Amino acid sequence: MRQRSLFFAGYLLFLLSAGLLLLINGKAGSFLLLNTYHSSWLDYFFRWYTNLGDGLFAVLLSLIFFFILKLRKGGLILLIAYASTGILAQIIKRIVQSPRPKSFFYPQQLSFFMEDIIHSGNTSFPSGHTVTAFALATVLVMYAEKKWQQLLLLVLAILAGFSRIYLSQHFLTDVLGGSFIGVTGALLCVHWCRNIKEEKLVFKKRNNQ
Repeated sequence: MRQRSLFFAGYLLFLLSAGLLLLINGKAGSFLLLNTYHSSWLDYFFRWYTNLGDGLFAVLLSLIFFFILKLRKGGLILLIAYASTGILAQIIKRIVQSPRPKSFFYPQQLSFFMEDIIHSGNTSFPSGHTVTAFALATVLVMYAEKKWQQLLLLVLAILAGFSRIYLSQHFLTDVLGGSFIGVTGALLCVHWCRNIKEEKLVFKKRNNQ
């Protein structure tokens, strides 16, 4: 953990900065502020980039670790972290019943509207894509040997969270809540799996006698 202090220090700074923004502008004001600037190339970029928080990407990354990189323990932890934090996020969504931006604002309040991807309903908190992105980043940072790799993983996760605001899917509160679930859930998974030996996850062929 100490060797990855840069990642966690940066994450703490992110929490404090975003929390201050919420304190000053509130839930609605923060969303409108962060959702102000749009361009065609950013629309295209975030439309695809947000998939870093998708479940299919998490499963694919786990399989790459397990079968291609031969980091089987890492692949297993990635899969467990994704599944456990994702299930928790879905449970919280059903309990909290928080409206998404499309349901929260009047149509004239939203300056930028991407009809083909915007969702309505009451499943806004927490952001599931943000949960997955931060859970994956937290597990991956355990394999990051250089400081720039830690910073890169943090920035990638934060951008995934921001993409949910940019695409008018979630509020900043949803992103912060999702990031916290992802980071803490992933750390617990790493702790639970600490005694698993890499060699125990190797598939051995049976000898025909």
